[in-house]
Amino acid sequence: MNLFVRESGSVGAPTIVFLHGGEHSGRSWQPVVERMQRYRCLVPDLPQHGKSFQQGPFEMGAAATAVAELIRTRVGTGRVHVVGHSLGAQVGVQLLATTPELVDRAVLCGTIVDAMPVVRLTAPLLGVVAWIQRSVTIRRKARLVGVPSAKVDVYREDVRLMPPAQMAHLVEASAGFTIPEGLDKSDSATLFLTGSSEMRLIRRSAAALAQRMRNGVGGVAIGMDHDWPLRYPELFSRTLDGWLSGTVLPPEIALNSSRR
Repeated sequence: MNLFVRESGSVGAPTIVFLHGGEHSGRSWQPVVERMQRYRCLVPDLPQHGKSFQQGPFEMGAAATAVAELIRTRVGTGRVHVVGHSLGAQVGVQLLATTPELVDRAVLCGTIVDAMPVVRLTAPLLGVVAWIQRSVTIRRKARLVGVPSAKVDVYREDVRLMPPAQMAHLVEASAGFTIPEGLDKSDSATLFLTGSSEMRLIRRSAAALAQRMRNGVGGVAIGMDHDWPLRYPELFSRTLDGWLSGTVLPPEIALNSSRR
């Protein structure tokens, strides 16, 4: 599977692979990538999203395999840092479980596991609801994540107003995601971040994932909601640089463990 990829930075620099959230594309990471000048950044559009739309339908295992292929092709035998948000964070978890040898350190935000055991029965209805809601609120959501008014039409193109059947498939893949086998074998230092204003389910998910990993750490972004990595790229880029370099995190980030 050949994913569309945006690339920036020096080939010899440490590499970060950015994995975007559902309904977005890799372009949503641009304000963060622009602030990560010390790194080489690889930013794919995941299957069924953006310019990889024709690579769908989205399936978690296949998405992680495609990202692994990207890393092997662009980086060779080296390990990369992985940064994921929401759906992209789930792909990051799957990647850590299936190909841990490819990942050095990771920051995964807003990861959800075990959201809906009966998702297969409810996904079609949820897909219709999500499609209608997105059609009505796309401009409001664009404002929330900081998309300039002149670029709202570009944002609309990125999120791809999928028909309900395809949206249902995406809902099923994300809401049905569970902690994958093999995650406990990964030794990658991984920070599972949630906003303090996020749903309790997401905070529980982060704690469960951090406990499952040898070097997993839970953290809270104080005063933040689910979309904070996109709304506050300056804070998020400082958080990434601190964690990926093993130095100091911003004071707005509270760790749930002393492990680093």
